[in-house]
This record gives sequence, C-alpha cells and structure tokens, in this order.
Amino acid sequence: MKIAFISYEYPPDTAFGGIATYVYQAARLLKNGGHHVEVFAGSLERSGTETEDGIIVHRVLESDRQKFPEVITQVFAERHPTVQFDVVEGPELYAEARKIIQRFPDLPLVVKLHTPMFLIKQINDQQYPFTTKFRFYLRDVIKRGANPISYWYYQPHHDVECLHTLEADEVVLLTQGMADKVVKTWKLDTHKLSYIPNPYIPSEKLLNIRVDTQTNRVTFMGRLEYRKGVIDFAQSIHLILKNHPSTKFRFVGSPGYSPNRKLNMRQYLEQYLQAFQKSIEFVNPVPLAEIPRILAETDICVFPSLWENFPNVCLEAMAAARGVVGSHAGGMTEMLNHGKVGRLVPPHSSDKIAHAVNELLQQPELRMQLGQAARDRLLAEYSPDQIRPLLEASYQRAITRRQAKGARKGLAK
Repeated sequence: MKIAFISYEYPPDTAFGGIATYVYQAARLLKNGGHHVEVFAGSLERSGTETEDGIIVHRVLESDRQKFPEVITQVFAERHPTVQFDVVEGPELYAEARKIIQRFPDLPLVVKLHTPMFLIKQINDQQYPFTTKFRFYLRDVIKRGANPISYWYYQPHHDVECLHTLEADEVVLLTQGMADKVVKTWKLDTHKLSYIPNPYIPSEKLLNIRVDTQTNRVTFMGRLEYRKGVIDFAQSIHLILKNHPSTKFRFVGSPGYSPNRKLNMRQYLEQYLQAFQKSIEFVNPVPLAEIPRILAETDICVFPSLWENFPNVCLEAMAAARGVVGSHAGGMTEMLNHGKVGRLVPPHSSDKIAHAVNELLQQPELRMQLGQAARDRLLAEYSPDQIRPLLEASYQRAITRRQAKGARKGLAK
C-alpha cells in the first residue's frame, strides 16, 4: 500500500508528544513491512523534503497549528498525482487532513482518535473559577470570533474535529476509555470503529536499564498541567515524605496554565511545595535521547492524569521496567493490565497516590516484580509484529469502504 500520514507533530521539529512518537514508529514499522510511506508534517524551523530511514518526509514551516491543514494540502496536492496514495491517515486533533479530503474526496481516510480538544478543554477548565473562565470567554469570543454558545455548551455539530471524524472511512480508537468518552457524544458509526493500540518500539537504552535500581526517586514526566494530575501528585508528596523522608521527587516537563493566572504551573507548584524544596527538582523537557537517563535515575513513575488516552510516557516507563502508578481514568487501565503490572489510582486522589507510592517504596521487590511484568507486557502487546497486521487490515477496510461509496459530497469546511 501507499500510505500518507498527515501530522503536524513529527520528530524532531515538532516532537510535542504521543502523536509525534506514534507517527514516527508507525511509519517505520509499515515501511519495514514493505509499504510505501510518506509523512506530511509541520515544522518550526524549515520547509522541504527529505528521506529518513527510507521514508519520505515533507515538512512545512508553520508556527500556527490551525493553519497547518491548509498549508500542507498544497504540498500533498503536488505529490499525490505522482504517487497516487491508497490511503491517508490523520489525527482527529485539529482535523489536520480535512483540507486534503476536500480536495481529493475519493481518497480513503483513516482518523485516529488521540484526544479531542473538547475533552482537553473540559478537563482543564475544571481548575478555573468562573471569573477566569469569563475572561477567557471574552478573549476567545470577542477577540478571536469563537461561537459564544459553543464556548459554554459543547456542540459536536460545530466542532470541526467531530465533523472530520464523521467523514472517515475508518476510525481507530486506542482504548475502550476513549470510546466511552467520544463514541456517543460524536454519534460515531460503530461499524467503522476499530481498536488498535499504538505500536511502541523501545530503544535498547530503555530495555537495558536494570530492573533492580534503588534510586529512591519518584518522577512525573509530561506537560505540567491540571489535566495531567500534577496538583494531585504535589498534594501527595507530604504524605509520602512522612513515611519515607529520604525520597526525592522530580517533575519533568514544560509548564502550562495554573489555577493562579499570575503563575504558570511550575511556579505554582514551586510555591505550593516550598516547604519541601530540598526534596523537589523541576527539569525542563528533555529530548527523546535523554529519557533513558531520566528513567534510570528513577524507581517509580507517577502519571495521575484526570483522564488520559494512551500516554507515551507510560510506555517509556514500562519499557524501562519502572514501578508505575497510573490513573484508572482512561487508557492506562488497559496499558497496565487493570493493575496487574502497575498500580492504578482514581483521579483527584492524593491520598491514594501516596498510598501506592509508599507501598512500592516500602516493598522494592514488589516494585521490581511489577516493573519486569510491565516490560514483558509492553514487548508482547505493542510490538510491530502485533500491531502491523492490525494497521494493514484497518487501511484495507478504509479503502474497500471508500471504493464502494465513491467520492464524498458536501464535505464540511
């Protein structure tokens, strides 16, 4: 098959999170399976086309992600007549392939659900008082022209991500947790749904990290934002130090907004944890090559998200055989096999986070046993040999459906 990935996120230029890692790894496993793969990506630094590991990568210089669908369509339109792609895949986030489908309505489309913006907004908005929400409303509605009704009441028929997903020939969900959040709200056709976890090819550096470390460090990795549960983690720290006073804590990631509009989340957490500053370290985002070092210096990783689909940081921690404390709100329940290879805690539960971390600090042999089981599960469930045939079958279903229906008509703008 000739497969085109449309993704603003792609390493190294826009390696913001899990989407970038997924496209990078999926492109390679499909190329290694004999398929022709090209990636159409964004960049903050350059425009141009290069061949990387046998994969043709087209990048466009664009800092505004909302403009990316328009800009990348011009590049795709120049390339498609030569290649004649069989299928296009893009994320639901920002509906990045929508302009391509409008221009080429007969192209089979696969949309992968990572985490829609309406979910991110709903969760992050919980941290703000009404006065702050109203100020955001004035900014978005008056200055940016947002729909005033949609701002307060989510309306799927006004959401370009929903409309674009409804146009897909195949919709891929990573977890049942995502289905519970989106399928009914967006009224997705269940006959078009498939469940395929992201592939993950761990580096040798991650797999070579010893299971039996004793660093006495607990680490959070990810964007420092309310949705990731960093405030709940911060609130658990005094309960952990009460039982294990020599424990060190590390926050790795860039800061987002905090409940205090005058402080970003790192500043907010530093202020909140001032009494424990000798036990706390904040680290700016690190490149992928540095993650094995961070994890080798860690015994326990904590990911207490209020909701999360399929976090890549959890996969990295599993590959490194760390003790993992994850949230049961979303995909980590499935990733950690319902608590059989890690510990699961409910959102907004600092006491349960502390209990799980204290358990693993108190019982290092249990932590190591869970870490090894997590690594084994990762290698068994998310390997290329497991995921490649699922992706191939998904693309073939999309192609068959589009061929049966013909070109789309009346596409959403």
